[in-house]
Amino acid sequence: MIKKLLLTLLILAFHFSYSQDNYLDFDGVNDAVTVTGSENILANSSSITMSCKVFPRRISSGFPNFNGFMGYRNETNFDFYLIQLSSTDMEARFRNSSGTAFTITYTGLTLNEWTQFFLVYNGTDGTLKLYAGDTEVESVSASGSVPASSTGALKLGLITFQSFNWYHDGKIDEASLWNKALSPSEISTIVSNGGEISNPLGEANLKLYYKFNQGIPYGNNTTETTVNDELEVYNGTAVNFTLTGNSSNWGSDTLSTAQFQTPSMAVYPNPAADFITLSGVTAPLPVQFFDVSGRNVFTTLVVDQMSKLDISQLQTGIYFIQVGTNVKMKFIKK
Repeated sequence: MIKKLLLTLLILAFHFSYSQDNYLDFDGVNDAVTVTGSENILANSSSITMSCKVFPRRISSGFPNFNGFMGYRNETNFDFYLIQLSSTDMEARFRNSSGTAFTITYTGLTLNEWTQFFLVYNGTDGTLKLYAGDTEVESVSASGSVPASSTGALKLGLITFQSFNWYHDGKIDEASLWNKALSPSEISTIVSNGGEISNPLGEANLKLYYKFNQGIPYGNNTTETTVNDELEVYNGTAVNFTLTGNSSNWGSDTLSTAQFQTPSMAVYPNPAADFITLSGVTAPLPVQFFDVSGRNVFTTLVVDQMSKLDISQLQTGIYFIQVGTNVKMKFIKK
């Protein structure tokens, strides 16, 4: 009986370690999350906020090679969305019930890196603002309200325009929708908490919230097609995801020791104080550094077979390096 209990606790602990800090990894082909019944959850609102963490991968030179992050778009009486326009630019828009559109173009988008965006429409002070993290990066004047009735459900990883379907190539995490304009201090609190909303059930103006903490990272998740709303009201549906393998699946940047391998690449010296060298790199690849909690603390690019990287800014401790999408290595910063 004791052995069975210990085994059960071990299984639960293992499952718990893989159920936290997850995200959805979209393949950019036909993956999307649709929130049925969400068409009018912001009806008549004069102040609203949308937020999500995104990790875009698509290299884009412009139309029609766009990347949809999250939002509503019907082109008539309600738009509220975030779209990647190019490798450096994104568009954020609010269209009111009268059909008037107010648009922000932001030129500071970074590929292969997590950024949490907040799109805040405040009808009281007449502004539409975009935040990258807790920094306000763009603002335009705006007015009006959400219509009492509109068409089109909220979608994540897809924005549609006429005959174009702009699917997201990358990762999405911590998506939320509010029928209030979040204040700078509220945004800062969320960002300082790693993007998570501490007490979602205690937020009266929070309409939906997806933490994406589901599935086994890049494992077999073929039954995990419901995207859980933390408020247990507006669950989403993962459409066209493979839900197995290293893309089109639930994923995580929290890396376990068992995941690490060093096939043809190596990191040295190890431990290291100021610099490390990555050998065996045969093409330009992104390199991500994670601390033991799975937090991405540094991202850079290696371009040749003997890439020397400055790690002097890192704190002393254990780190994990992910080169590209497959090769993962562990090193100690002394």
